[in-house]
Amino acid sequence: MRGDLPTGTVTFLFTDVEGSTALLERLGADAYAVALVRHREIVREALAQHGGVEVDTQGDAFFCAFGSARAAVACAAEIQQQLASTEIRVRMGLHTGEAVVVDRHYVGMDVHRAARIAACGHGGQVVLSPPTVALLEADVELRELGTHRLKDLAAPIVIHQLGHDEFPPLRTLYRTNLPVPATPFLGREGELAELVAIASEPGVRALTLTGPGGTGKTRLALQLAAELADAYPDGVWWVPLAPLRGGELIASAVASALGLEESGRSPAEAITESLARQRALLLLDNCEHVVAAAAEVVSAIVGRCSDVLVVVTSREPLAVGGEHVYSVLPLDVGDSFELFHARARAAGAQLDRDATRAAVTELCARLDHLPLAVELAAARAPVLPPAALLERLATRLDSLAGPRDAEERQRTLRSTIAWSCDLLDESERVLFRRFGVFVGGASLSAIEHVCEADLEDLFSLVAKSLVRQATTDEGEPRYWMLETVREFAVDELEASGTLASTRDGHAAWYAQFSRSRGALEVLAAGEHLPRLEPDVPNLRAALEHALVRPHLSADVTAIAAALLVQHLTRGRYAEAVDVARRVVALELEPAEAVVFHSMLGVALRVLGQPQDALASYLDAERLLDGIAERAPEWWNRWIGLKLHQGHFFYMENRQTELERVIAELDEAIAAHGTEPQRRDFLHLRQQHRYRVERYVLSAETEELAREIHALDLEDGAVFADFLLGFCLLWRGEPDEAETYFERGLEVARSEGVALIETRCLVYGLVACRKRNDVAGARARLQQIEALEELHGYRGLVRANTAWLAYRDGDHELAMRCGEEALAEWRAEGRTGYGVFEWTARFPLLGVAVARGDLVAARKHAVSMLDESQQPLPDDLATALREGERDAYARALELAHLSGYA
Repeated sequence: MRGDLPTGTVTFLFTDVEGSTALLERLGADAYAVALVRHREIVREALAQHGGVEVDTQGDAFFCAFGSARAAVACAAEIQQQLASTEIRVRMGLHTGEAVVVDRHYVGMDVHRAARIAACGHGGQVVLSPPTVALLEADVELRELGTHRLKDLAAPIVIHQLGHDEFPPLRTLYRTNLPVPATPFLGREGELAELVAIASEPGVRALTLTGPGGTGKTRLALQLAAELADAYPDGVWWVPLAPLRGGELIASAVASALGLEESGRSPAEAITESLARQRALLLLDNCEHVVAAAAEVVSAIVGRCSDVLVVVTSREPLAVGGEHVYSVLPLDVGDSFELFHARARAAGAQLDRDATRAAVTELCARLDHLPLAVELAAARAPVLPPAALLERLATRLDSLAGPRDAEERQRTLRSTIAWSCDLLDESERVLFRRFGVFVGGASLSAIEHVCEADLEDLFSLVAKSLVRQATTDEGEPRYWMLETVREFAVDELEASGTLASTRDGHAAWYAQFSRSRGALEVLAAGEHLPRLEPDVPNLRAALEHALVRPHLSADVTAIAAALLVQHLTRGRYAEAVDVARRVVALELEPAEAVVFHSMLGVALRVLGQPQDALASYLDAERLLDGIAERAPEWWNRWIGLKLHQGHFFYMENRQTELERVIAELDEAIAAHGTEPQRRDFLHLRQQHRYRVERYVLSAETEELAREIHALDLEDGAVFADFLLGFCLLWRGEPDEAETYFERGLEVARSEGVALIETRCLVYGLVACRKRNDVAGARARLQQIEALEELHGYRGLVRANTAWLAYRDGDHELAMRCGEEALAEWRAEGRTGYGVFEWTARFPLLGVAVARGDLVAARKHAVSMLDESQQPLPDDLATALREGERDAYARALELAHLSGYA
């Protein structure tokens, strides 16, 4: 080992010249060589001055180490100061961690983390990780750059910059849902570089990583996606398909990952339409059990989305056009050795690398260098040294063969899992098998009840890497299995003859879980259940099982209600329709069926199918009419149904029907309504006032809105702030409205309520426009564009995009977006949104006047003055009525001042 390398806690410094190729072309070879020599002199002089050690140099990049974080920072500052007078601009990154020296070199994740920190910066910039910042004194000038995810896919960290100079945003991950892996990425640098090169080749539209289970396809694909993130500015999205039981849900899963709702389109259409104009990367993970359906989805994307790369992990190729297949092989000898030691060290084993080298190398070879197999073996290292592990493997693994028609490596992996299970005691084995019924993991209470689990057994399975542990946003533990391990557990459960009964218990527990949350009551009230999303895969599985088990028929409605609530909350309307239709097809008690018919209507309306929605409401009404006894439950269901009908008629702008429903509800609410229903009735009255006053709202309407807001806040309603902001917007108070939209947005995002998030953003955009805040409107629009699916508000968004384009002088874009908005509002199921046509027609009027097209200008003016539309201010209306070019020009000048144009 080199004697000059600092040990213990070390601060690593990585440097790299920015734009070296461009600089070489600009300066020429001779001048560039001179500049590079001077750069190296400056770095080495600063290292000598501040006690740094040059660990390695590659090209124009340095890797240095310091025993003091303060000395490292001083050295970086000195280098940047000296380089400021040269042509060279260098990015630098500093990270502090424990130094592990092997064969005269540093190894370990802290070295990789330091390199990642440096790679995210810019020329002339020095960025620091939290451990380095923690060791500095207060007099060091630092600027916090916020929380960032690096491409090593670890948890987000706060990055600081040395000094207060301005630089572009850091090159870190953004617009992604890539998960934080439980363990760091080790080895496979060669494969990763090869995959990056393949993915960057023209014509590669689909890249499939194939190989048997346990070869590390998912981990490699996740790292590949992270490495490619800079090339896909519209997002990098991970879609885990392992929890899906059938291929029919793939498109919905992709749409959900992208944040889409179908809104009347098929899921595949929604996906391709949203991705058609984007440069994005989609990672479909674990396709082997739904290959045919996955191939259809990928083929559609590849055929219609020219700038989208689809990365797939599967045990077999998809066989679609444009697909490049990459076979993921086992680890090489060196990588499997390093993986074993890293995982054994993480498990608490203290191994002498040299003394155990022969045993570990042979052990990894016997495991075919499969990452999962190596990890399972390494998890046993704290209690069994490598030699003992190897002896036990030699005597027991060979007798544990998988299916004869399975690939040898897959049989070896299966044998390795079986061998790992064979080391468990009987109670641990029982828990391991039963755990397999959970899809996507489970909470501690679910595991205790369904598996009759002893906590010590559960913690033992975690320690042995057969079960993984994570922490929810609320700080609660959640446990899950790798899908390969879970599949093995299910096979073992089936072999034991207890699969059906365990699934019965799983379904029964999730039914009770749903009842304890009051899912059916929440569903009837149109409210939502927060923090339910992690258990959606379990609820799906429980519903599928309960539907085919007659003795569980009483559990179906409870599970379906919880699923429906979550689907509607998260905007998965097509799946909500599917669940509701499957339930209403059963022989339910009429009172229960009414709730599901009613919520089916809600989902259909948002999907833009108003006639089907109304038919579902009428089916529910006929069911209620058939019940002779008007008991409290009957009134509860009838009032709930009528409230849903009222909101439907409001959204569809059907005033006569809305007034009829309000009249029907008036006495019933007073005599039989619950408190939530009374509050909802106030909302319905408020909506009626909006239509009557045509969104030029009175002081009385504002007073009612504030009264409702206070009641909603007492009840913790997610939509409270949005609704008051909406009222204030049409009271001519856009500043105060924006305050409430901001509050509503924060609450909606924290609770995961997609519809309220969209509404706050969309009407916040309108508020910015009414305030003449072009920059604010542009920022809002960027947030909205990230949502993709707009819950029926696409017309209003396109209208305001037209306004921004008109302000920018881009008349072609203004015309296109304005016409798209008008077309959206004319579509079935969207007419209720079109009362604000001025948002699109004023930009169109401006373009028409600029082009001298008075015919088009008059058409837009007449349409804005129609009685179906929100009235304009008197001065604008007067100018538009004159119908002359000069009057239109005057109207546009006035409209410009108030954000109309």
